[in-house]
Amino acid sequence: MPGVLRRDDDNINSSQHDNSAGHMKMGSMPWNGTTESAVEEQANGARYVNGVDYARNGTFVNGVPATAAGSTGSSLAILDSLSGQLPPEIEHITFGYQPLSKLITRLVQETFSGLTDVINEVSEMQAAQLNSHAGGSPLNNQVNGNGHNNTSQGNVQKKLRLLNFAQDRRAQFIKTLVLSQWSRQADAVGKVIDLKVWLDGQTRIIEDATAWMGELKRTLAPFKMPSPDLSTALEVLSSGKASWLPDLGYIPPKPLSSEQLLKALRNINTLLSIRLNLHEIIPPSFRSFSISSGRATFRVPEEFEIDLSIAEEDPASQLYFIDFRFLFTPSPLEVPAGRLRDELEGKANDVLKRDGLRGCYDFMHDLVLTHKVSVLKQQAGEMARRHWSENIRVDAVHRSLVVQYWINRPGGKSWMEIGIKKGRRKIDSRLSSGPGTPYIALRWIRYGKEVLDQKLKIAFDTLSMDALLKQVIAAHTNHVLRKIEDKLREGELYSKKALSLSHKLSNSEPAACSLTVQLTRSKTISIALEPISGTFAILPASQANIRAERELNNLVHPATEASSRIAILRCMVAQEEVESCARCVAWESLKTINPSNETRKALFPLDTLKSGFYKVPAWSTNWLLAFTTSMSGDFWWIVELPVASLTSDAIFSNSGLQHTFKSAYKLPLHDPTSHAKKPSYELLSRVERAAAGMISHFIDTRQLAQLNIPHVLQPSISDSALRIPSLYIRLTSKHVPPFLRTPERPPLAWANETVKLTYHGIDPGCPEAVHVAEARMIVKIPNIATLTSNIDSDLAFHPASGAFAFRLCTPVGTSSIPFLLERLKRIEQLVRFLGILKRFKLRCETISSSRLIFIYTSKSEPLKVDISYTTDIPMRIAFESGNPHLRICDFLTGCLNGEGGLESVLLTLRLTLPLLRAMSAIEKAHEIDDVHVLPRSAHWYQVRFANPHTLLDIKLRPRRDTVMWYVQEVPTKDGSRSEELVEQMKMLFTGHGDGWEGKRTGIAATVDGVEGLLNKIDELVRGTKAPEADGETGTTNGEGKDKSAVVVLD
Repeated sequence: MPGVLRRDDDNINSSQHDNSAGHMKMGSMPWNGTTESAVEEQANGARYVNGVDYARNGTFVNGVPATAAGSTGSSLAILDSLSGQLPPEIEHITFGYQPLSKLITRLVQETFSGLTDVINEVSEMQAAQLNSHAGGSPLNNQVNGNGHNNTSQGNVQKKLRLLNFAQDRRAQFIKTLVLSQWSRQADAVGKVIDLKVWLDGQTRIIEDATAWMGELKRTLAPFKMPSPDLSTALEVLSSGKASWLPDLGYIPPKPLSSEQLLKALRNINTLLSIRLNLHEIIPPSFRSFSISSGRATFRVPEEFEIDLSIAEEDPASQLYFIDFRFLFTPSPLEVPAGRLRDELEGKANDVLKRDGLRGCYDFMHDLVLTHKVSVLKQQAGEMARRHWSENIRVDAVHRSLVVQYWINRPGGKSWMEIGIKKGRRKIDSRLSSGPGTPYIALRWIRYGKEVLDQKLKIAFDTLSMDALLKQVIAAHTNHVLRKIEDKLREGELYSKKALSLSHKLSNSEPAACSLTVQLTRSKTISIALEPISGTFAILPASQANIRAERELNNLVHPATEASSRIAILRCMVAQEEVESCARCVAWESLKTINPSNETRKALFPLDTLKSGFYKVPAWSTNWLLAFTTSMSGDFWWIVELPVASLTSDAIFSNSGLQHTFKSAYKLPLHDPTSHAKKPSYELLSRVERAAAGMISHFIDTRQLAQLNIPHVLQPSISDSALRIPSLYIRLTSKHVPPFLRTPERPPLAWANETVKLTYHGIDPGCPEAVHVAEARMIVKIPNIATLTSNIDSDLAFHPASGAFAFRLCTPVGTSSIPFLLERLKRIEQLVRFLGILKRFKLRCETISSSRLIFIYTSKSEPLKVDISYTTDIPMRIAFESGNPHLRICDFLTGCLNGEGGLESVLLTLRLTLPLLRAMSAIEKAHEIDDVHVLPRSAHWYQVRFANPHTLLDIKLRPRRDTVMWYVQEVPTKDGSRSEELVEQMKMLFTGHGDGWEGKRTGIAATVDGVEGLLNKIDELVRGTKAPEADGETGTTNGEGKDKSAVVVLD
């Protein structure tokens, strides 16, 4: 068996368990028959910590023997002095530890789950049938009985399955038992593990220190200098020679003379010329060379010059390096003597010996290219530390240099790469068909994409990183400005040159690049990019420009997105100019109106960027003036609101207008460049005039449509500044409104059916729309000019053609059609009145479409009639003070508005003038209340005399072919009259006179004779007047002349 399964209490109670040699007991069990304490005592003599005997020696480090310490006090003193120098405690390792209870829980769960699976598996196995030949004992029939066992294959498999499971679980529990016994010494094992880890760490530290010391020794080997030989140095410096050096006896050559030296140099020149022209294969880049002073100078433009010479006449011998010079700046004039020159000379001679001129060129070419990149790198680093600080990033990768610029701008990165590229340039194809030579190339990456269509030039003779970076930034700036300009030119404002757009570009100086954009007629901005930081700058400075500049600097793709921001800036500036001018013309800016995008798209074009709404004071509340601006131009609109009866607060609030716009109409300004015109008082006044005309025509056409009156709009050329069409109206008999129809005459029988209505702006005196209506009379009046010489300025007649025109002033937003129809009726009345006055041969003093003043008599003093007529109220007649007809003014007004009209009034004036004049004279001749004139009608009057009491009844009656005044005396009961008056009245009623004749019961008088008759009667009445009593001023209630009587005034 692998082991014995015991409980924990059995192990505790058992004192000892015998086992073979080498058996180890956990806890305090003996090890090879010796306890743990015994082993420790054998090693150290007692229980020690690091070999220290606590009982005898106290606490000492490193196992100090008991006899080493003099006394306990001295040991404690030493321990106190060393207490601050103890090493730190060893770190305790806890990573990866798991509790034993977790392991046991998992094992129990796994065993239970496995047992359940085994039972289910066994139950599903097919049980074998019992042996039918078994005995009758019931024990023999059982599977595990003492009788005959069931050895069927199925039963055997069940048993094997159960045994295998039990054996596997037993092995797992034995392992757990072993682990549980080891866990009783977990603290000791943990300390061992901690010690092992600490020792391994110390070992690594020692190995690393050893390796570092060895590497340091190898590194310092080249820097080790030999000890100076002071004795030899002192001898050489003092005597000029060293005694220990052997003297070989060489005879020094004689110095060459100038002729010999010149001859030798010429010799060398000849040999070099023969060799280079006949024997050497010169690379293409070395074909530009010169020979002088015994050396061949090979010149590579913009790179270097190298001097080579020979040491032997043999053409197969190698060439030797003489001198080297750079041909670009900045660079040293010559390679200074020293280690660098020695290294360069030795390397060049090796290459010349091995590869000849081709190898020498390749070596020097690579050296120069690398040095150029290094110079550019040094310059870039110096720029990054100075005025380009925090705006560029410099990185060196192998023999390439990467300079990123505008590092603080949002969006993709932009940089340039300068490096050595292997391959053949275009110029190499002319020189050789072999492999190309390396060269310095520049790659420009703009916003993360390489730019291939831009050729940047590198000045290899004068290396300047600042100029090269400015060239790249200038190309980048040009690209951005060109893209912005192209985007702006897509709008009609700049494509049709209504506004100017120009640029200044430079290939080397980015500060000179700018884009000039004309926002409006009066404002222009200049857009530039700051070369160092790449930020946009808009000049001149203003609040709107600063805000737009901030938005441009936050763009990720400024080349494609900046144009939209500039377009918004242009629209904002245009709107601000309009608002400032709108205040000058007393427009009210409705800034609270901010329609939604859906409403704006439904009313205005889709490219509209900004819109403003204005209320004109003289307009009705359901019409507004709108200004829209976009890249297609600046346009004016009239906006109609659906309800005109709302209060002003509801109409002009943002909530009231957000979704209540009814329609919008564009103003047809005649000037083709008016969409980019500078806002001014003149422009806004013209806009207001055009808008008022459009509103009037819209309302007029709607009114005509409601009245079913035919009409049509046609272009008008009357005003070059306004493109408002003229309205032609056809007033036929069936289309005339009822108030123009009268039973005695057809409508407009005196004029043509077509009336032209033209808009002529706004009246400066009153803010109303001015319309001019034109028509033509059917029957011409020959002397119409004479009759209308004093007509008012609102009406004009043309005598030759019969045309006439009149002006209408209506509030903006109110239809002028009712005023037009009413005015036509008044003009019809005026024309009819003029015909009547012409027939009666009367002179007009004032003629207008609503008033007529004429003189109807000029005898003694002129008498005038003032007739005023309008459509809404009846015509009225007025007379001046003192006019005799003033007493029958109401009767004449009724007659004027009756069927007879003006003809009846004129006839009545002529018939009643002598009579009324006589009555006025009688009233003036008598005292107050002595005569009373009572007009019963225009043709019937009564005259009452108070003293003596006389009542006359005067009527106009027809007689034969004429009319005459018939005067009768009416008896009264007011009092008796004198006999004299009675007799004289009888004689008057039977007599005759100038223009009158007595008929006994009355007197018939002509129109002109009635005035003399009344005067005659007045003389008779005044001649028989009874005298009044002295002091009597009235009628009294008493009798006699009692002074105390009460007087009752009449």
